[in-house]
Amino acid sequence: MKQNSKTYLIIALCLASSCSIGMFMSCLGVFFTPVAESLSVKRGDVAIFYTIMAFASAIFSIIVSLKANNKNYKKIYIGGVIGSICSLILLANASNLVMLYIGGLLLGAFFSAYYMTMMTSVINCSFDKNIGTITGLIFSISGLASAILLPLFSAIISSRGWHIAFYVMAGIALLLCLPAVFVEMKVEKENADEENASVSHFNIFSPDFICMILMSLLFMFLPAMTQHFPGFASSRSLDLSLGSLLASSSMIGSIAFKLIAGVMTDKLGVNKATCILCFITLLGTLILLINSNTTLLLVAAFLFGAIYGITNVLGAYRTRLLYGLENYKKAFSLIALAGNASNALSIAAIGYIFDYTSSYDLALILAMIFTVIGFILSILADRIVKKSKKEYTD
Repeated sequence: MKQNSKTYLIIALCLASSCSIGMFMSCLGVFFTPVAESLSVKRGDVAIFYTIMAFASAIFSIIVSLKANNKNYKKIYIGGVIGSICSLILLANASNLVMLYIGGLLLGAFFSAYYMTMMTSVINCSFDKNIGTITGLIFSISGLASAILLPLFSAIISSRGWHIAFYVMAGIALLLCLPAVFVEMKVEKENADEENASVSHFNIFSPDFICMILMSLLFMFLPAMTQHFPGFASSRSLDLSLGSLLASSSMIGSIAFKLIAGVMTDKLGVNKATCILCFITLLGTLILLINSNTTLLLVAAFLFGAIYGITNVLGAYRTRLLYGLENYKKAFSLIALAGNASNALSIAAIGYIFDYTSSYDLALILAMIFTVIGFILSILADRIVKKSKKEYTD
């Protein structure tokens, strides 16, 4: 692939991931309250459509990854984009919860064609060098997109209503996804290398893969905490606006640490990168737990954003490293499914923790414990695979 073609592909992937990750997975929360008030239902009832969407995207990512190949992926991608736009139009015209839930289900199913599993598959199969840096760049741009689009949708909802906001989202989705239609996207390596051949014994019931699944479950508990930052500020008797600032600080941290994670992986290796980002995450969590100073809390929220570098960049890179390209789509789609399920359930779990303890301290302590155990599991999976590779070679 020529240098110009690679540049265009990176730009196209940045835009597509900005749509699926940056917009759909990060911006729909601003619709919960206005939609609930409009339909005269509870916010939790509306939020279920997001949970349905998240589960649908994870499940259909598995299906798409199994069906996609270099010959048909462009058609799958185009179908996913068209379906996503139609789903958003359905959501814009939702007059009851059933329509809302159906729209969430369809949206999750369709944008799985250009969600985490497929985007990282394209990266892995289209580039031979600096894969970590490229992955970090693409997913950090998606974080930047969400930081830009969140206030935009909030303003549109305030001035024109949530129906119009969904139509605008559909238009933006088309603009963001259109460039990728005109670039070559490979989801399979044409020539399997020796590394891939050596891991052909991949088994979803193997100890190493179970470690990866558990790692994903534990790590994905942490991002759910950022959704509760407004409540966290209130529980500390701090200014309510601080909660939004904490969330914004964490978002800025996620942008920075996704890019840093990719660069560190290429320079230091995935294990050292994971160790450093886990330490930074622990430091941020500890400061949140023991401190109430506004400035330090903002710094802590920024450091807490390091977890996104672990979940969005290092998880995909480690999966490719351990299982090779031939098994990547199957392995990562299952790992992502576990992570998405954990994140969706953790948002409610953290809420219940506060309900029963009147504090978020237990959730923060669990976050620290899960970070340590998640790191141990990642190293354990690495050692098990290396040992099995050695035995396979011998």
